[in-house]
Amino acid sequence: MEVGRLKYMTTEKLKKVNWKLVTILLVAFILRVWNLNVNPPSLSSDEAALGYNAYSILKTGKDEYGKLLPIIFKSFGDYKPGLCVYLTVPFVFLFGLNEWSVRLPSALAGVVGVYLLYSIVKKFIDYDFLQVETKVSSRSLALISSLIFALAPWHVYFSRGGWEANISLTLTLAGIYFFIKALKNNKFLIFSSVFFALTFIAYQGAKLATTIVLFTLAVLFWKNCIGFFKDCRKTLFFAFVLASLIASPSILSFSQGQTGRLTVFSVFSYPRPVDYIEKMLFQNNEKIGDLNYLLFHNEPLNYTRAILGRYFNHFSARFLFFDGDYQNPKHSSPNQGMLMFYDLLLLPFGFYYLGRSKGAFKKFILLLLLLTPLPAVLTRDQVQAVRALNMVVPLTLVSSLGGLSLIIFFRRLFKNSKAMASIAIVAFLFILTTSLVYFLDSYFIHQPIHNAKYWNWGYKQIIKTLLPIQDNYKIVYFQQGYDQPYIYYLFYSRYDPKAYQKQAKLSYYLGPDVGLVETLDNIDFAGWSWPFATGEKSTLTIGNGVAIPSDFSRKDYNLISEIKYPDNFMTAFRIVETK
Repeated sequence: MEVGRLKYMTTEKLKKVNWKLVTILLVAFILRVWNLNVNPPSLSSDEAALGYNAYSILKTGKDEYGKLLPIIFKSFGDYKPGLCVYLTVPFVFLFGLNEWSVRLPSALAGVVGVYLLYSIVKKFIDYDFLQVETKVSSRSLALISSLIFALAPWHVYFSRGGWEANISLTLTLAGIYFFIKALKNNKFLIFSSVFFALTFIAYQGAKLATTIVLFTLAVLFWKNCIGFFKDCRKTLFFAFVLASLIASPSILSFSQGQTGRLTVFSVFSYPRPVDYIEKMLFQNNEKIGDLNYLLFHNEPLNYTRAILGRYFNHFSARFLFFDGDYQNPKHSSPNQGMLMFYDLLLLPFGFYYLGRSKGAFKKFILLLLLLTPLPAVLTRDQVQAVRALNMVVPLTLVSSLGGLSLIIFFRRLFKNSKAMASIAIVAFLFILTTSLVYFLDSYFIHQPIHNAKYWNWGYKQIIKTLLPIQDNYKIVYFQQGYDQPYIYYLFYSRYDPKAYQKQAKLSYYLGPDVGLVETLDNIDFAGWSWPFATGEKSTLTIGNGVAIPSDFSRKDYNLISEIKYPDNFMTAFRIVETK
């Protein structure tokens, strides 16, 4: 009797499970975790620093510089919020210090982000924040949104790496979800404030990105916000104090000289040189201060042009559909935009659907779409997929509305012709499938080979070759570079954090935000020109294929190892010893 009842209850629970959503989350998981240790093809220096600092915290409770449980971590001379380091610690404990432990937190956060977007859309529709002529099913639109988000190249790409921006995006989605729930039950305001505050200690760019989201919610629901002040002051006060405490280390970093990277990357840090302006004005016999200069060539106008150019670059077809982050090839897979090709079809229908609709959901999408590029356009890069990552949310929602609109359109157009409806569905599925296969080919087949050079490929192989023979040499000359070779040595050798903390020291000559380690044990990290160390005995020299050319003197050096890029054509590094 009891067994039968238990089976009945289990069956009823299984029936209530949203298996479509489970399937979508499974697809999202596979896309973000499959071959995660080898694609991207190598750890970036930032990923290696993230992993080693997590390892250092695990072993000693201190970061690589010996600071006890910091919230803001010093990294290559720059300072970064440290939440992602602490999220990585349990993964390093479980899996050791390797690519899996560094990337898995972001990959899992990406899957959670897919679920959160589903929940946000469902709440918006359940609360009647989207009003259209046709009755919209909250579950249908939420499922379409989660599926498009799960497949979006932009989101997949940044989920598959130790990207702080991706962790911040998931926290932002959690903040939005609990804010929407707080409109019905103000106690959820505390959860919302905590998740929004956590973005500040997860990602440097969240200072502006999260502020934009908070501004959007405040504008859309200003009546509810006023109601919070009137009806739930204690909850609001507690939420504000808690969020302030969480975010304070990141906010205070502004006054503690820990924002050098913001200065270096700001578009306002690059005024035109005076001689450039003078040469341009000389073309019309003008000078700085003349009326024409004040009207047409002044610096505020120049900055406005630069910012607007960057802004519209992020809405260009080249960025979104064809080339991706063309200024930073590391941020997208080859010949693939930040979105799918099928979004070219879905987005116009989505905007049409938005034009016919009313309500807060429409305004939420449009405001986010207009404002989320700002963290990227205020920097020196023409396009910047990392800082513009939050754009993927409103673009996904527009595409989702486009998908829903197409379904409705097909139903109406072919309601009397099953054959035509079937043809239309097959054609639509062909476009979707072709776009997906093209992206999968670009990312999983070509990305590990084509983009290897952008991912500092070869350092792992160098360190694995060096470690067994390192003690055989009096000194190892390791080519210095912006890639920060020392952090790869610490990471792949699993260097004792206590031992490194005693000697951790940076030299600054590349700029205020970048420091370099010059010596570590018997390794000398330095720049040099070939030929180098000729005649020195018991010496090992490590450099890239340019620093140590293919025609190096066999009379003076022995080739220990030549490490080629995955295309097996170009040489990444050579290791030679002096005779």
